[in-house]
Amino acid sequence: MSCSICHREVTGHIDVREYELTDGTPVVSMDSSPDRDWILCDSCNALVCHDCCRYPQSGYCNTCIDKYNLTGYLTQVGSIPRREDQCL
Repeated sequence: MSCSICHREVTGHIDVREYELTDGTPVVSMDSSPDRDWILCDSCNALVCHDCCRYPQSGYCNTCIDKYNLTGYLTQVGSIPRREDQCL
């Protein structure tokens, strides 16, 4: 797999497990390997390395953050730091 922007080979993976709680409720668990250095954008599904993404913890690529003006929303929900937090 490679970054759709810089084309660098990415590392790491996501483990997906499915199971049921004792009451029958289905659960899907997704865990990243510690070396994972990429996201799959929650909006456009582009695979982007962390180096090519301003806020990889948000789950969105730069293009979608800008295109859909998500900065305010992502700041409000705590997915990206507030501007004053970045200046410390």
